[in-house]
Amino acid sequence: MNAPDINEADKNETDKSDKPKAIRPGNIYDVFAKNIFGRVLVFIDFLLNYASLDFVDKIEIDKIYPLPTHYISKFLDEQILDLVFACPLKGDNSNIKAIIVFEHDGRSDADLSFRLLSYACCIWRNDINNKQPLSAIYFMVLRTGKKPQKKQYKNISDCLPKDRHGNIIGSEFNFQYEVIDLPAIDMEKLCGGAVLRLGMGVLKKMTEGLEGEFAEALRPLMEVADEREQINLTADMLDFIAKVFAARDKKLRLEEVNKALKPIFEERTKNMIPTIFDEVRAEARAAARAEGLVEGEIRGEIRGEIKGEIKARADEVIRVLSRRLEVPSKSTQKKIRSISNIDKLDELVEFAWTCVSVNEFATALN
Repeated sequence: MNAPDINEADKNETDKSDKPKAIRPGNIYDVFAKNIFGRVLVFIDFLLNYASLDFVDKIEIDKIYPLPTHYISKFLDEQILDLVFACPLKGDNSNIKAIIVFEHDGRSDADLSFRLLSYACCIWRNDINNKQPLSAIYFMVLRTGKKPQKKQYKNISDCLPKDRHGNIIGSEFNFQYEVIDLPAIDMEKLCGGAVLRLGMGVLKKMTEGLEGEFAEALRPLMEVADEREQINLTADMLDFIAKVFAARDKKLRLEEVNKALKPIFEERTKNMIPTIFDEVRAEARAAARAEGLVEGEIRGEIRGEIKGEIKARADEVIRVLSRRLEVPSKSTQKKIRSISNIDKLDELVEFAWTCVSVNEFATALN
């Protein structure tokens, strides 16, 4: 994944300045994309609306299931894919599975086709090692950025040496992949159900630098009938939006959020999503310093907030596993809650969205 990294300072240290340091969220764009498209039903919706109809017609799309995203190549280097799904082919090819690889890419570089080819080689090597037929691989790239892509993505054949007549010297390679250029799609023309359009709309606004227009991207929330799901989705969206604001040294203010949510929740917005207002606590810390509170009290306050953040991350891991797969066992939940490293918990949130089963998660946790 290649959206620009956004690194925030480690909150475990007390900043000497009045501006407190925030927890490092990792690559927030990539994590958000995985959170949205890692949901099987949302990904099926994405395929039906943005994949090649010829490909979709050849697969048993209702039997799609997630696969691990880590592969070891022939040269023992690790290949980490964004999301991988598998499903059987229709008809006589039912013994061959189709593998759909989803990549969220924020760049327009020439090496994309080479990276995808390396992923294909790892998948096929895995097929060979397991004595299975080679999988039918279909690549989908969701491109994000501030502006639409002007030039076409280069294929491998475009980069190979050619003679003076433009013919490729040596063997020719034709490696195809589907690119959905999100900046080129009008907000009103986003396809699919409410959750898909919600995720793509928010991602579009944030990566285009239009975070001030986030209210427009939240409109599909009004179509979500289940109240609990509506609130959970709102929390996910606002958490992502707040992180983008913070990474750009901006503040997502309470009045802006209330104004955006009022058409959706009417009068239920007050104190509904407390996790997005970290900047309010940050301002309180700065004010405390200005009033001359002793450093020990400040550190104690920050330690308390860190514990709260750690608990929130652990809760999120358990919530994602419960929503995607099943409620993890009490022993697994206990191990998750025993982790005090915030970066490790961020990694576990991401893995919770991509693992195939709770057992796989528990094994990795051990």
